[in-house]
Amino acid sequence: MRRRLNTILLLAATLLFPACDGQKKMVHYSDIYQEQPLSIYIAPLNDMAMRRAVREMDDSLYNASITVAAKQMYLSAADPLVSHGYYVPGPLSSAQIAATESRSGKQLRNENINDYHDDLGFDAILFIDILEWRQTSCTWSVVAEYVLRSTKTNSEIMHVWVDATKHLPTDYKGNPRALKDDLDFAEKYGCDFATAQRCRLVEMVNKFVLKDLPAGQRARQQKSERFLKSNPEYYYLRIERDGSVVLLDNNETIETSESTKS
Repeated sequence: MRRRLNTILLLAATLLFPACDGQKKMVHYSDIYQEQPLSIYIAPLNDMAMRRAVREMDDSLYNASITVAAKQMYLSAADPLVSHGYYVPGPLSSAQIAATESRSGKQLRNENINDYHDDLGFDAILFIDILEWRQTSCTWSVVAEYVLRSTKTNSEIMHVWVDATKHLPTDYKGNPRALKDDLDFAEKYGCDFATAQRCRLVEMVNKFVLKDLPAGQRARQQKSERFLKSNPEYYYLRIERDGSVVLLDNNETIETSESTKS
């Protein structure tokens, strides 16, 4: 609990000041460029978000919804890494690896992990923490932390905190209106409206955070992109009503992406 609170306070305090605005990827991700990881194992997600005390049916539904969204965040983290040129084991292989791990998540996060390189051939381990969920009548927010650790040096080669919010348009009564992609997702997976919003949100966050990493060795843009501007270490994401993503730093817009479909 104390670690979760300290992390949230650190995120809030740091966002009051400009982050690494204008820093090139070759500088911001210098450790990754130096180590050139090829394969990444995604550790089981650490869900630290508070659950509601169950007094009414809505409390149970909320708890179930954020649990599903946490699973979706873990399952959707591999796609942006694979498309960005990294080797990532599939969910079944990852589950088998996790089942054989005797260390706790905290130990894996902080202690020696050379065995993942020497025995399993992974160059890095990605850790994802969900710290907090928030919502209003037409917005859904998540605070998440991403850490990439080298299995060769045991050092952190990437560390990111992000506070992301998904907005929906509203009708004349102020009720939220789902986007087509949201409706398609809910129909495909048979989930309720709120769960679809949270799952879509974490998918977008994974894509935005992990595709900012330097491209893996299998990607064609691996050398040319090092001169592009990187994301900060601490930032807000705002998924607009049209599905586009805006990165905010120090409460100012510093980058706008195209539709998240791209």
